[in-house]
Amino acid sequence: MVHWQIKDFGRQSSITGRGFEEGAKVVSILLKDMVENELLRIDMLESEFEDWQPDGSAVILGRWSRLFSVEEKVLSKEERKDSAESFFISLYEADTGFASVEEVRLLRYLFAISLERNRILRSIPINSGASEQTFFHLKTKRNFEVPIEIPSRDAVSKIESIIGDLLL
Repeated sequence: MVHWQIKDFGRQSSITGRGFEEGAKVVSILLKDMVENELLRIDMLESEFEDWQPDGSAVILGRWSRLFSVEEKVLSKEERKDSAESFFISLYEADTGFASVEEVRLLRYLFAISLERNRILRSIPINSGASEQTFFHLKTKRNFEVPIEIPSRDAVSKIESIIGDLLL
């Protein structure tokens, strides 16, 4: 059974414990602890991310960034789109042979259909019985092979609890 760490977006660095300042660029990373079978999200300053490495048992699944605000503000639709797009692409850039991890497959699928609905990706028609679908990223002209998953309501709600309102 997978355990999920549920927490609000951080107000301080998970690495140093220092509070974020207004306007700081914060990187949020989604990890899977392969030993404990847990999904984790950590927040850190962009400058801390450059030198940071996960524990030996943790695998980076994806990442996204945002500007920190002391006020609890709702992200604009454009900010959410940019973050979701960045996170989706990171699911492929961080791929180090862990594409078969169930959560990665589900995240790729959920974000692909969400980004298609928002006209950031375009799906390429498939044959029936296919296990993957190609999505074309309009900005970069890049194709992404996305596994076709049938997500359960429980799995989607658990993922949303980790990534907040990033899923469009």
